Amino acid sequence: MIGFTEEGIAARELHFAAYHEAPHKMVYERFGGAGDAIVWQNASGNPDERVWFGQFRPRTCPDTMRTVALTSGVFFPDLPANWRVLYGIAGLVAEEVLSGETDDPGAIADAVRYRISNDEVSATDLADTGITDIDDYQLNDEIVEESLRIWRERWPVVEQEAEYLIRFAKD
Repeated sequence: MIGFTEEGIAARELHFAAYHEAPHKMVYERFGGAGDAIVWQNASGNPDERVWFGQFRPRTCPDTMRTVALTSGVFFPDLPANWRVLYGIAGLVAEEVLSGETDDPGAIADAVRYRISNDEVSATDLADTGITDIDDYQLNDEIVEESLRIWRERWPVVEQEAEYLIRFAKD
């Protein structure tokens, strides 16, 4: 049996938290928004809780940026209708890929649906994705595939942000 140390578990959770939040930030920025990804250590001491938490905090919404740009006479491309879902699902998709089990969009969609139905997804991720009820939620393979494509195209940006979060979380 593989032995897990508290330090090993904490390091893995920090890695996953950073690589969960970094794709949220990158996708949000890709659509013209701005915000900050953060990770912090859980100070509760409760062994049943995660050691590391993370969050993406939007500052400027892509919809708002587009409206301002167009009002000012500056060209701003149309936002895809599903940009919020792509932004919201990015961290969950990244976690599934980082787990090393699969990079197949159908399998990732199934895994994300499973996590959502088992209450293993944060309220902010659900809200960002627009999910209010798992029974009404249809995560299709195409959305997952598009999310994968977006953050893989900009993998160096995701990696740089995640490593920044990890480095400064430890200080």
